[in-house]
Amino acid sequence: MLLEIVSSAVMGGVALYAQIRRSGLTNESEKLNKIFSLTGLNVRDGDKTYTAQMVKKINYPWGTEYRYRIPLGRSFEDYHSKFQHIQDGLNNRKTVLNFTLSDLKNIDFAAPIIPQVKALIKKRIANKEVEMAFDGLLKIKVYNHPMPEMVRYEALSYGDNWTVPVGQIREGNTIITHDFEQIPHMVVGGATRYGKSNFLGMVITTLIVQQPDNVKLTLIDLKGGVEFADYQDAKQVIRYAEEPQDAEKALQAVVEEMRGKQLALKKSGARNVQEAREKVRHFVIVDEVGELNPDEAVTKEERALKERCQTYMSQIARLGAGLGYRLILATQYPTGDVIPRACKQNADAKLCFRVQTATASRVVLDETGAEALPKIKGRAIYQTADKRQIVQTPLIDTQTIRKAIQPYITIKPRKEQNDAGNLRETHREDRTNPSQPGQIRFFE
Repeated sequence: MLLEIVSSAVMGGVALYAQIRRSGLTNESEKLNKIFSLTGLNVRDGDKTYTAQMVKKINYPWGTEYRYRIPLGRSFEDYHSKFQHIQDGLNNRKTVLNFTLSDLKNIDFAAPIIPQVKALIKKRIANKEVEMAFDGLLKIKVYNHPMPEMVRYEALSYGDNWTVPVGQIREGNTIITHDFEQIPHMVVGGATRYGKSNFLGMVITTLIVQQPDNVKLTLIDLKGGVEFADYQDAKQVIRYAEEPQDAEKALQAVVEEMRGKQLALKKSGARNVQEAREKVRHFVIVDEVGELNPDEAVTKEERALKERCQTYMSQIARLGAGLGYRLILATQYPTGDVIPRACKQNADAKLCFRVQTATASRVVLDETGAEALPKIKGRAIYQTADKRQIVQTPLIDTQTIRKAIQPYITIKPRKEQNDAGNLRETHREDRTNPSQPGQIRFFE
């Protein structure tokens, strides 16, 4: 009796699979080969046609990874340029219903079949997403389910010390983090309204909450102060600027402070702050570093000022890591030399949200890819020296920021010049009487 039931189930599964095959449905690897052919990726040499050869197929809980050896005459860029054709083709309803033997085994033939098949169909027509990479072999990852379009900051549990969350990856819905002790500097890029400023706010908030007594912040908000305004009065913020002229003063002060730190470490015999067991780390965060691009200066004086700013930022990037200084530069206009070369070369961590062109992607990542990201706020490519991952960065709202940093808001003394040009110390009575726009504030 048991043998009859098992045999019936197997035969039923075989019959169902055969029906699916007769309906013209093919599996993913066959579909990929067809897409390669129809989009002109095969190479003809005389009467021979060379195609991508599948070397390995690996099944994971989240989907499947295919590895191909590409034919001579083709590059990874050729395949990546067909990214949308590949992803859309795999989501074609006629071909995406490629039931596996595992699917068929899970069918309970003692229960109504139709509802189960409908459930399988619904599962299989979920939007599949594709990632492509190249390391000598073309790697195509096909995910059974799309990445979530929103990850809430409040729901996260992350590390301590100098670690901040970066975002959720597809594999296992894992939250990955960035350790500023291991990789001190970071470049952030992306078109407006895709999540760049939200990410900076999340980083600042996390640092203040995790290390309230050990973090110092120099915040340079060259978007008129609209992004960092909530942090102005936090006790951890020792310098704050909103205009290029004030940014120069703040950056110069950081460089001079670094020189003093160098002398102190030299006298102590320590090579870096880790050896000296110093706990304090100083973060210099610039939102819209493009405003400091000398190529966009109107006058000679403005150009000279912006060149000095870039020089200071380059010095921080080259020398700051061992002295306890961390540099984060962000821009929504990733073109040309908007990011100083020394800063980019010394920033082993890069985060790029969607951009308009492949050129803009190369400015931030040195590679294309960010232009092909979906139009989803918070979706980005996180790249370090040895890894490149697509992430959904967490969303942190204004209410969460204000609630998190409220315990650290203080009334701070501010140094201003009187009419005679002498410095005098004043106090702001409350947060409703902010400093004048464009004014740099140095706090004791």
